Amino acid sequence: MRTSKQNIVIGLFGSGVISLSAHADLVDTFSVGEGDSNASIQFDFLDGNSYLVDIAWDGDLTGRQAFDLINAEGQAFDFEFQYESYSFGDFLTGVNIEQSYNYGTGTPPDYVDVWHYWTAEAADAWELSPVGFSSRLLLDGSRDAWVFGTNDGPMQIPAPATLALFGLLHIGKKRRR
Repeated sequence: MRTSKQNIVIGLFGSGVISLSAHADLVDTFSVGEGDSNASIQFDFLDGNSYLVDIAWDGDLTGRQAFDLINAEGQAFDFEFQYESYSFGDFLTGVNIEQSYNYGTGTPPDYVDVWHYWTAEAADAWELSPVGFSSRLLLDGSRDAWVFGTNDGPMQIPAPATLALFGLLHIGKKRRR
């Protein structure tokens, strides 16, 4: 017989599992750099895969410089990017992470085959960035996201606590067998 506390815990685990199905397919999370400041950059590809890169640094770092940091220190995973330079800054055209790759420059009639740049500070809501990544200065706790091929905002990736609960549920099932 279950107690009401057990039902609540089972309900919380069930909600976490259900909410995972409505989120992006977070394929992997990578960490690069060292320092006292931390930020994250999310990449959402047309194939439905999302990757999260946590960055640590000291001093000033722009969104564009973060790509150079990932490229220089990200040997643990396959990361490449392409861009075009203009007088006003750099324009991201292509990103490859592991087996996911998208490239585009905004062809008519919809102009959506581009990497859309979203930003947020700490727990704030995502906003389409009013500046390019060459001009964006990352702050401790910044969140950036790049979404390809849609005007929709970044996919919701489950919070780490939800993933941990899901992992505990999965481990618990294995132990019972």
